[in-house]
Amino acid sequence: MKITLFDSYAGKFTNDMQRWWTDHGYEVIRDAHYDPEKVQWADIVWFDTCDNNLLAATSPGEALLAAPDTKHPWRLQDIDMSGKKVIVRPIDIEVWQGHHAHDDMWQHVDDVIFLAPHIQQMMMADSRPQQGHFRQHLIPCGVDLGRWTFKERNPGNKIGIVAERWVSKGVDLALQLAMALPSYDFYWLGKNNDYHWQDAYLKDKIAKVCPNFHLEEGYVDDLDSWWEDKNYVLSCSYKETYGYNIAEAMAKGIKPIIHNFYGAEAIWPGLTWNSLEEAVGRITNNVYDSSSYRQYLVDHHLDLESMMQAFEEVIHA
Repeated sequence: MKITLFDSYAGKFTNDMQRWWTDHGYEVIRDAHYDPEKVQWADIVWFDTCDNNLLAATSPGEALLAAPDTKHPWRLQDIDMSGKKVIVRPIDIEVWQGHHAHDDMWQHVDDVIFLAPHIQQMMMADSRPQQGHFRQHLIPCGVDLGRWTFKERNPGNKIGIVAERWVSKGVDLALQLAMALPSYDFYWLGKNNDYHWQDAYLKDKIAKVCPNFHLEEGYVDDLDSWWEDKNYVLSCSYKETYGYNIAEAMAKGIKPIIHNFYGAEAIWPGLTWNSLEEAVGRITNNVYDSSSYRQYLVDHHLDLESMMQAFEEVIHA
């Protein structure tokens, strides 16, 4: 079977998926941009997120802009789709920004895979997706447990955060926790965003009142090693559809400290905190069970194998 994967995030969420499919005998082509020739080649056409690729594939205006001189079929409705299946997997940012709310976009989609109930509820509240006749599936993200070195760990004073430093990632909450826990070291790995005022605020606070807050710019090639000396993974996000940083650390046996972002209770039941006091209590209570954090992923089907087996059912239905 041949799969064309349109992914404008350059494999950020799909590298493990592509590797799994290839290992199981599928032919997979991934492209950051919509290409009708790759649609014609494929048996499965997978749009990872309902972003501009799906819009270009279904909108007459977008098709004209993308290829004004083309003499070949461009839109999905112009291509012979016999025997093909179109699958879309929206993530939260596209739904929040309204990328899903276009006429004709959903008329040519066979299956939509939602990552979390709140994403499904938000998107399906709009009348335009309701015009489609696609099947809906709720399949959470899954982390590849085999890529992360597990061991039994203990309480300590090193707290890791891995995320770009957007406002939505809860920079303010992380700073307040660092001030409440001066004997703990906080390490934030990720690149700064375009909000220079936020970067100035963050660095000013670190210099004045948070010497225990350490910024590590950009990315590291070996994230497994970066996590190795950390005792806790902290997520202060206000919005997520999963939180790969959380799951990856848990796969290593690191204790999760997860802010109750919108939709979190359905994704991470029993692991979230609402107040700073709760977060401090979860960090300082000396309760620690590495095996249970990794097992949690399996029990809640948040591992790669569970996700891919669920995808198989959609693909072959």
